[in-house]
Amino acid sequence: MKFAKMIPMVALPIGFGEMFSLSRTLAFGNLFSCSTVTDFEKKLANYIGSKRVFACNSGRTALYMALKALGLKTGDEVLVPAYTCGIVFEMIFRAGLRPAFVDVVPETYNLDPQLIPEMVTSKTRAIIPVHLFGYPCNMDPIVEAADKYGLYIVEDAAQALGAEYKGQKAGSFGDLVIFSFGPGKSVMGGEGGAIAINNTELTESVESLLFQLSNPDLRWELHVAKNILAMKMFSNEALYAFVKGSVDSSIKKMDEMTIQNCLALSRGSSSDLNPTLKPSKMPEASAAVIIKQLEKLDDLNRMRIMNANKLISFLEAEDGKSIRLPQINSDVKNTFTRFPIQVMKGKRNLVMNEMLRRGVDVKELYYYVDDLLHGLSRTRFPTAEALTDCLMALPNHPLLTEADLEKISKSLILSLQVT
Repeated sequence: MKFAKMIPMVALPIGFGEMFSLSRTLAFGNLFSCSTVTDFEKKLANYIGSKRVFACNSGRTALYMALKALGLKTGDEVLVPAYTCGIVFEMIFRAGLRPAFVDVVPETYNLDPQLIPEMVTSKTRAIIPVHLFGYPCNMDPIVEAADKYGLYIVEDAAQALGAEYKGQKAGSFGDLVIFSFGPGKSVMGGEGGAIAINNTELTESVESLLFQLSNPDLRWELHVAKNILAMKMFSNEALYAFVKGSVDSSIKKMDEMTIQNCLALSRGSSSDLNPTLKPSKMPEASAAVIIKQLEKLDDLNRMRIMNANKLISFLEAEDGKSIRLPQINSDVKNTFTRFPIQVMKGKRNLVMNEMLRRGVDVKELYYYVDDLLHGLSRTRFPTAEALTDCLMALPNHPLLTEADLEKISKSLILSLQVT
């Protein structure tokens, strides 16, 4: 299906500063200099208030390395929300650990702290609270439970840079915290990841692991440059419609590889895994672009929040009827990296297809989690499994105009009526 124009799901303003930094780095060949990367690490540490930050090539590398840095034994368990990106499950397996799934809160889609006590066993060693879609987890009871049971906290703030819980930044609660800077994140550098350290006892372990990483190869450098240029294209609705098919195909392929890897690793098979993890250091090109993005992070988040509030006001008449809108909580600063809505069971694909026909890109969110959970656990997780059939995301990015927001809202309302 082709469209003359389409409002993109994700987009970021990639300005002259980012493009100049990228071209200068590539042109002069200083691809593996540590000075720009070190500068990025210091700026991110200052922003979130962490002791140290170490950069790497991707968010999944960051999570894998963070888990390895804990020094846990093979087979130890890590509590993780049952509804989240499958990459989180895979990195737990790759680190030689076992995910212990915890169902999520229906209103926030984040791990339910009240369920932690019943999930803790003699093998439980850590917990990964994922601040999903920019909405911070309820950290007070998570921290209390971690203290009570002697668990490490590895915060996953990949989607929540700049979000806050009770006035404290997401990423300042865990022993270790991971961030991601790939397409669709709060800021992006083509790709990129980072580990922030709040527990200084783990500094040496993290530093040692990251020091051993190889430099990124030319293929990764080209991948980074391609993603930055693609995000630049996403700001043009006509160009986005042209590349959308390729983007969707790439995402679907990665999802399928992740599922296959999780199932294989759960059976103890580590041979012939799909290449979803290629650990390396962060290239200077990524660091240079992220630094420029960090300078405007607060403005980018402010625009996402403003857009989300407008969408909520446009759609509030439908809330509780045909859809369920994101919940507002005064305790948290939700940066709305995604704008998730719930639709009636069995209606999502119909609504999505109708909105796509009207020129608005929408996405089903972690649709594969239900099948993955059935393949990995005998326990059922009612909320998480239900979300895989009804949760979808509307566009919410800093480049949306008032007219775009009105079109998104009207398209959704009309699509719900048609279906």
